[in-house]
Amino acid sequence: MSIENFFDHKCDIYHIAEESRSPGYSLPDSPAFSYPDEPDEADIPCHFAVKSFSHTMQQTQPANELEAKIKLTLPADTDVRRNDKIVELSTGLEFTAMQPRNVRGHHLFVFIQRTDAQKPL
Repeated sequence: MSIENFFDHKCDIYHIAEESRSPGYSLPDSPAFSYPDEPDEADIPCHFAVKSFSHTMQQTQPANELEAKIKLTLPADTDVRRNDKIVELSTGLEFTAMQPRNVRGHHLFVFIQRTDAQKPL
């Protein structure tokens, strides 16, 4: 079985970009970080997997937050970086990438976490 058969999901990757802008009120420019509107890497084959369900439960209002460690597997030639925004195309869920790891030039894996926008209100 080849690694290409393992990739059963699709995702878009957005690289974080630094820009300099003023927050207003005659304050000087300061660094600001944002993601572009168009993905830097589009329609990438991948595989999302929950790694052994080691989780953290936080009791908050109005709902409890369950954080799981999610492992994303990508082709070896994918340009993914720390703090990139990853969007799963089938569900539209957004994740933030942690440090990517290259597995002997065969494939990449990166642990991802849900962004604050996906957490309960």
